[in-house]
Order: sequence, then structure tokens, then C-alpha cells
Amino acid sequence: MPKLVDTHAHLDASIYERDLDIVVRRALQEGIWIVTVGTDYASSRRAVEIARRYPEGVFAAVGLHPLRVGTRDMADDKLLDLEKFQELASDPKVVALGDVGLDYHDLPAPVGRGDRPDLAERIRTNQKKVLSRFLELSRELRLPLLLHCREAHQEMLEILETWDRTSRGFDSRGIVHHFSGTWKEARRYFNLDFLISFTGLVAHGGYRLDVIRKTPPNRLVVESECPHLTPNPWSIRRNEPSYLGHAVERLATARGVKPDELAVQTTKNALRTLRKLNR
Repeated sequence: MPKLVDTHAHLDASIYERDLDIVVRRALQEGIWIVTVGTDYASSRRAVEIARRYPEGVFAAVGLHPLRVGTRDMADDKLLDLEKFQELASDPKVVALGDVGLDYHDLPAPVGRGDRPDLAERIRTNQKKVLSRFLELSRELRLPLLLHCREAHQEMLEILETWDRTSRGFDSRGIVHHFSGTWKEARRYFNLDFLISFTGLVAHGGYRLDVIRKTPPNRLVVESECPHLTPNPWSIRRNEPSYLGHAVERLATARGVKPDELAVQTTKNALRTLRKLNR
């Protein structure tokens, strides 16, 4: 069993092309298991290929990141073709669906009102439609979700709560990765049986410390979000899964517990939620 689980990494990033195996082996030697996450079909396929290289300790998630959803993805009521994602998700190495979710951070500015919705509204609508399709796929495949949410927690929660009430729930739930919401929003995710995840960004100080301190031990997991968000905010180095221990140390300090205790608890939580890690 692992000492830590990096629940959200992007090992398909081009920055790892020359030394990916060294990066992975470094983490595995530290007892860190990795879930490498896709952001569209090509990167999801790459994530599965990477996971297949290693008999133990490296797994994949497949999905369509909301920032990869544009104005045409769901145009004219055409449903997103999930068959190729579903085929990838059938691989034994795939343990979750992600990145999926909502991201309203960099939407284009409104250009005026008229008979046609502006670009930002169309993108928001398409992101929500794509998310709904992946919710259906999650229930069908009994795979947990790795949710991405930025500046859209209210709408995300409304979608999840409506789905929970009207669709007899969904079996696998999952993790809200790199959590950026408030304590009130975190509690609503907990009520839906989701976990939240934190990264090395806590090293910047003051980042969501109230949420970090208040989150119940059984609702917390950790991630690197590599190659971004190195635990050392002044470092120009790329991030790696092997640095996850530094993030755990900072989180443990914020919560007033020992790092080993936090490592054991977050690993237990990850194994419980990402059930295929245990197979």
C-alpha cells in the first residue's frame, strides 16, 4: 500500500517528455502512488498509456476539462460523443473521470445583448452540458469524478444537488480537486459525499486556512497538480509527485497534526474514494 496518493497529476505534460520515467520512479521510491489526469481525449489517451507502463502505483483519469469546452462542443443540441471516453474508461488502469467541471475564470467579456447569446453564456451552457454527460457516465461506469471548479461553485453545487435529488444519485461521487471555495461551499460538497483536495499552494500562506483547519479528517485528500503549483512558491522548478510530502507537511502544520498522521488519513481517504486503486 502507498504512503501517499497524489490524486491529481498531469504526467502527460510536455515538460516531462525527456525524463518522465525518472520522475515517476522518484515518486514510487517515496511510496507515492499517482493518478495522472487527462484534460481532453488526446491527453486522456496519453494518461492511460503512461499508467499502463507501470505494473503498480500509476493510474489514470479520463475527461474533458471545462477550459477545453468552447462554443461549438454542444452546438445545435448535438450531444457530446462520449463513446471514445467510455472506451478509454474501460481500461483497468482508469480509476476516475476527470478533469471535468466548470471554469468561469477567463470567459470572454460580454459584447452586447441581442437575439443571440454572447460567447460567455454559450461557453457556460456548454460546460454545464458536458458536465451533465460525465455525471451520467460516472453513474453508468461507477467511476468517481475528479471535479474542476473555479469561480463557479454555486452553479456546480446546484447541478450536483439537483442530480442527487432527481437522478437517484450517482454511485461514485469523487473529489473536488484544488479546492478554491468557501467553508460553506465545502460543507455542501461534504453533504453530497464528495471529498476536497489541497495542493502545495498552501505554502503561500493564508490560502483557505479556515477550510483546511475545519475539514473533517475523512474528507481530505492531497494532490500535486504537477507540473504546476510547486510546494515552494519561490521556486522556478516544475512540480513533481515526489514533492507531495512537502505539501503534506504544510497542511499538517495548518491543521495542528503530525505529517505522518495526515499522510495515513489522506491515503485512506483516497483509497476509499478511488476504489480501483485497491485492485
